[in-house]
This record gives sequence, C-alpha cells and structure tokens, in this order.
Amino acid sequence: MEAYLIIAGLIFIAVLGLQTWFFYQLLQETRQESRLYRGAIERQLRLASLPHIYCDIQPSLDAQGTHLGVYNIGSTPAYDLHLDLIAAYTVEALDLASFMRTFVQPRFRKYPLQADKVGYYGIRNSHRQPFLAHQKRLEIPLQLPANPVDVYVLLQYREISGNNYHQVYCFSEVNDRGGYRANLVDPLRADLIERLHFYDTDDAKTSPQDKNLPFPLKAFIDLWNHSISAKYTVLEAEGLSTPLIVQNL
Repeated sequence: MEAYLIIAGLIFIAVLGLQTWFFYQLLQETRQESRLYRGAIERQLRLASLPHIYCDIQPSLDAQGTHLGVYNIGSTPAYDLHLDLIAAYTVEALDLASFMRTFVQPRFRKYPLQADKVGYYGIRNSHRQPFLAHQKRLEIPLQLPANPVDVYVLLQYREISGNNYHQVYCFSEVNDRGGYRANLVDPLRADLIERLHFYDTDDAKTSPQDKNLPFPLKAFIDLWNHSISAKYTVLEAEGLSTPLIVQNL
C-alpha cells in the first residue's frame, strides 16, 4: 500500500512539475510576444513622428539651369535643416589653372585649392532653413559657372525632440541639359548623428571621435576640404544656391 502511495505521489509531483514547466514556457512566450509587439508599436510610432526628407535634382521648368529639391513627404515638420553642397569637377575635364583663371575672382586666385588623390575638386556652399513643414518642398537653384561632374549633398535636420538626422547624396551628370541622377544615398534611411557644422569659407575640422564616421561622410568631408567657397567665384548670385520659397508638393 505504501508503495502505491509513493508511486502516486511521484506521479503527482511529475505531473505538477510538467504543468509548472508548461505554464512557465507559456508565460515566457507571452512576454516575448508582448515585447515584440510593444517594440513594433514603438517603431511605428517613432516612424510616424519623424519627418521623411529626400533630395533630388531636376532641370528648372524655365530651362534655365537646375535646382535641388528638398521634399518632406512625411506627416511631421523638419526643423533646423542644414544642407552642404559640393559641385565637383575633375582635373581631367577642367584643370585647376583654367578653373581658377576663368571662374574665380582675381583677388582669390591665390587660394590654395588642390585636387584630391583621385583628381576631384569642387565649389562648396551651405544653406540653412529653419523649418520645412510636412508635404512641402524647398527648391534651391544650382547656379554654377560650369556643369559639375557630380553634385554632393549632406543633408542634416532635426525632429521635434532635437535629435539630428543625416544623409549623404551623390548626383552624377547624365546629360548636358541639367540632368542628374542619384547614384548614392547613404544611409538609405536618415540616421542619427551628432550635428556636423560646416562653413563654406572654412575647411572642415574633424575630431578624434569622427574616426567612426561612415565612409561616405568621410569622403564628403575630404572633398569639402578640396573645394573653394562659391563666394570666391565670379557668380553674380551670392553663393552656390539661392533658396526659393517653400512650395506644396
């Protein structure tokens, strides 16, 4: 009789342990699903609360040059937009001596402009816009002394909490009528970064922590330091670009 009671007790303990393990696993799975669901909701809310900005270069409607369009296709505004632009040339297509003699004001022709290690140099400028509402676009005419081989753009902007996002664009010339096509957008989705400050009359200074910057951003900084300010060129307009009014998409 005692043997039966012992066996029955052991069976009861085994069943109880199995049930406890089963409910524990079920609880863990429920918690995991809850975390995944909560994470998905948080990501959706974060994406919904962010501006969605992209850039493109298009010929002007009046066929007078090209313009850079900055589009906010999201549902929230972007703040403190900072656009740094480089119109890039090559020494193979336009040597530095000819460029300085033809397109740079005489008093600035001793500027120590040099090409980078692959033969690129450029004209640089910065543009700032305090606010770009959702479903709006900003058009910036590109007023250049000669058609560049590439146009590089570093876009930075903040969302309402103050976080700074960035993207690097490279637009390459596809025809001589102002046609350019983006062949690089990095990162594909704007990513967080500490605000980088560029001034078109000064070379960019990097700090030790900048060693971890993405390669396209490092390449942009390098080309910036092998460029000359648009203020030093013979352009009648002030700078590389003059913003138009913000318009609806």
